[in-house]
Amino acid sequence: MKIEKQENETAVILLPVGDLVYEGIEELETLLKGLTDESRYIIIDLTFTKYLSAKAISIIVEYVKIFRARRKDLKFVNVNKNVIKLFDIIGIFKIISIFENENEVITSICPRVGKLEKKPFVV
Repeated sequence: MKIEKQENETAVILLPVGDLVYEGIEELETLLKGLTDESRYIIIDLTFTKYLSAKAISIIVEYVKIFRARRKDLKFVNVNKNVIKLFDIIGIFKIISIFENENEVITSICPRVGKLEKKPFVV
């Protein structure tokens, strides 16, 4: 399990490759902690993640609150149905933003940017 980090001028994308159950949780926390003073948007892409442990969710909720206090938003993209159902059950939809694909999340970040100016992230 590893977490890839992709960056451009507007955002930092964290892409966990595997489930955040045992492995990767400390790495996720370290990466989010390092991004707290970042001026760019933070996006977690869960394309390759099917399961999240309670510990991973608590870290995510903690950093959503930290980023919000700093007037930033932690956004999620490519979240599978099981994780969406889990988020719904525990009620964190009220504090997180989930998008179906990369174009939607980029549009939410820069709605006034023309289509040609949007720079896709290479996964």
